[in-house]
Amino acid sequence: MNHNISTGLVFYPGYNQPNFLGNCHFEIKRPCDCSMIQLHHFYLLLRKGNKVSPVDLHLKIFNAAFLAFCYHGKKLVGISAIKRPNVSYLHDVYKKAGINTNMDQPFLEIGYSFTRESLRKKGISSTLKRMLLEKIRYHHGIVFSTTATPSSQRFLLANGFLAKGNPYQGNFDHHIVYFERTQ
Repeated sequence: MNHNISTGLVFYPGYNQPNFLGNCHFEIKRPCDCSMIQLHHFYLLLRKGNKVSPVDLHLKIFNAAFLAFCYHGKKLVGISAIKRPNVSYLHDVYKKAGINTNMDQPFLEIGYSFTRESLRKKGISSTLKRMLLEKIRYHHGIVFSTTATPSSQRFLLANGFLAKGNPYQGNFDHHIVYFERTQ
C-alpha cells in the first residue's frame, strides 16, 4: 500500500478471524473524503460520549487529519481521530499538566475516541488507534493524547507513549494524564 497517496480507505486485513472484530468493518478517511452523513454520525457518536464540548465541534472534526470508523453491520459502533490541535489548546493542556516544553515541532493528537458502551472491551478502540498510528507513521514531530481512561492509558504506554507532567482536572474528566511520543 502506498501511504503517500493523499486519500483513500485503509482496511485492516488482520481481523478476518472468527471473532467479534472479524464481523466489524474498519475505515480510515480524511474528513474531506467523508460524506456529510458520515461526518454527522461521527459527531453524534462523539457527543454520546459526553466528553467534548459541542462548541465548534463540527469544525474541529472537519479539521482532523484522519477519522477512524468501526462499523458492526451497518451501525457505527466506534470512532477515533488524529486531530490537528491549535496552539492555544496546546498551551492550555501544557499549563494544566504542568509541562514546560518548546512547541517548535509539529503536533498531532489521538483523540475523539469512543466506543458504544455495549461493545466495549472487544478491541475496537485499540484497533482504531493502531490503524491511525500506522497512517501517521511518517509524521515527524510529536504525537500526544490526553486521557483519564485506564484502558486508553495502557494502550498508549504499550505503543511507545510516555506519561508527562501531572494528572489534571478537565471539564469532563478527573485525573487526565498527558501522554507523548516523538516520531
